[in-house]
Order: sequence, then C-alpha cells, then structure tokens
Amino acid sequence: MTARSLQEHIDSGDGLAHIANHARRLLQFQALLEAALPVALRAHVRVANFRLGKLLVHAANSAVAAKIRHLVPSLASDLSNKGTKVTQIEVRVQAKPARQLAPKGSRPVLPGNNQKQALTSLARNLPEGSPLKQALDGLLHSVRE
Repeated sequence: MTARSLQEHIDSGDGLAHIANHARRLLQFQALLEAALPVALRAHVRVANFRLGKLLVHAANSAVAAKIRHLVPSLASDLSNKGTKVTQIEVRVQAKPARQLAPKGSRPVLPGNNQKQALTSLARNLPEGSPLKQALDGLLHSVRE
C-alpha cells in the first residue's frame, strides 16, 4: 500500500474533485480580478463564487463596494476577454472580523535581558546626537523603570 497525496485523495472522489476544481477556478478568478482592479482596491475584494456566468465578490466595506460597482461593466468585459463568460457581477459587503485589541490598562510585554543588552550595545555604537541613539536611550530609560 503506497501513501497518496492529499491532492490525489481530493481528486479521487467525484464530489471532492468537483469541489477542488471549483476552488481552483475561484482562485483563477481572484487572480484575474486582482489584475483588472486598481492597486488600491485589490486587497479589499475577494471572489466568493461563480455560477452560471454570475461572479459574486465580497468587498471589505461599503466604500469599496461602491467603487467596485462603478467598475462592474469594465470588469465584466475584462474577465470575459480572458476566456470565461461573465454576464453579471454581484458585489456584497463582507466585513472582516474586528481585530482583538489589548484590554485597556494592560502593559505591553517588556523586553527581556538579552534584548536590553542588544539595544544598549546598539545605542553605545551610534554617534552622539543621533536621533536613533536618543530614541533608544529614551526607550532603555523607560524600560528600566
């Protein structure tokens, strides 16, 4: 009995092969969409699905969604010219979960002895009056207290 790769397992079953092919196609659409979008919008738009000529994309917020909606005719044309007939693009807002912030009043983790020694050594080797030396000296002074 030989070991099979994960890709072989995925491709072996009809249902899994269909899902894997669909996922590959969505990744291709993502690459095509990013190439067609202005640089500032690329990180804020994700392909969610493609079915029967309809491309569903998720925007990070309503401002991005509005900008994408203005670009829909040219995006559909660009994507169709790349080989896949896109008849409609639907844009939905799908906000990312908010990052967890540190609880109020908690202090950041202070550098350990090794880090303090390295920063002290660096500060000693910098020229007097250097802004970086002044910043390091201030940091080291606040860490010692």
